[in-house]
Amino acid sequence: MKRIPLPLLLGVVLSLLLAACGGDAVDTGPLATDDDQDTSTDADDTDVDADQDATTDPDDDTDPDDEVDDTTDTSDDTEQDDATGDRTTTPVRLYFVAPGGGTAGRADPFLVSVQREIPSTEGIALATLRELVDGPSSADEEMIDGIATSVPAESLVLGVNIADGLATVDLSREFESGGGSFSMFSRLAQVIYTVTQFPTVDEVTFHLDGRPVTVFSGEGITIDEPASRVDFVDLLPTVFVDTPAAGAEVETPLRVTGMGAVFEATFQYRLETADGTVLDEGFAMTDNGMGWGSFDITLDVSVDAPTEATLTVFEYSAKDGSVQALRETPLTLLP
Repeated sequence: MKRIPLPLLLGVVLSLLLAACGGDAVDTGPLATDDDQDTSTDADDTDVDADQDATTDPDDDTDPDDEVDDTTDTSDDTEQDDATGDRTTTPVRLYFVAPGGGTAGRADPFLVSVQREIPSTEGIALATLRELVDGPSSADEEMIDGIATSVPAESLVLGVNIADGLATVDLSREFESGGGSFSMFSRLAQVIYTVTQFPTVDEVTFHLDGRPVTVFSGEGITIDEPASRVDFVDLLPTVFVDTPAAGAEVETPLRVTGMGAVFEATFQYRLETADGTVLDEGFAMTDNGMGWGSFDITLDVSVDAPTEATLTVFEYSAKDGSVQALRETPLTLLP
């Protein structure tokens, strides 16, 4: 019997095997193990701005055309202090409504800025909005008489997407339930002021259950364009202290920022301790004498130990010189 050379025999066998497989053969490379497998998202599929404040929930059924990334609770991603195991927290401002700051022509309540420490997370805007939905704490209620929220407690924050200075906030339909005009406008303002405290956000647009909103609630509020803080100044007291927020622990000298719409751009301030000792008082000015303007002032005070204090702002009536628009901000001053 004629011998078939071994290389030829192997070639024949290989050809028969390929034919049995049906034609085209694809080299898939080695199988990935659990240790080697790449779990990162394909960059071509995400196209997310570096400032984006939320991550995509893989179990979400939202239509991708809605362009809002639903997010999971990020509390498990809280950073831990290696030395103590304690949580690292981030101070944020929540915006509620409270009495004070009214005038004869503008009745309160108005927005108020409140300090809150929350667990640190990459999705800080999302976490902060969820704190906002929870409403004022018992400590807030003890600190500010009559503090309240217009945001329904049943509201769910489904996602926050931040890109190019615009935050798209997706909430559940409960966010537009109940209430009249003031309640609807103030809940929008609460969200807008809360989200725009972050330097990556200038404007906010709203989605409800993943769908863009152009007319909000049964009150027919038109929000078909991105909104910013200046669109809701009617919800501010005449002198609005934004920072420091109520309840904040702040180092001295004390820097104060906010907005005002006061006669000849001038308002008064007084900083005093819990026992009535006046640390500083005087007047300050906004940068606009004909309407709403901003202010950024520094009170040259110092303390030797943590000191409970109250910052009071007000203006004198142009009509009769009486005190009006008075608002108090409780603080703890630090050396």
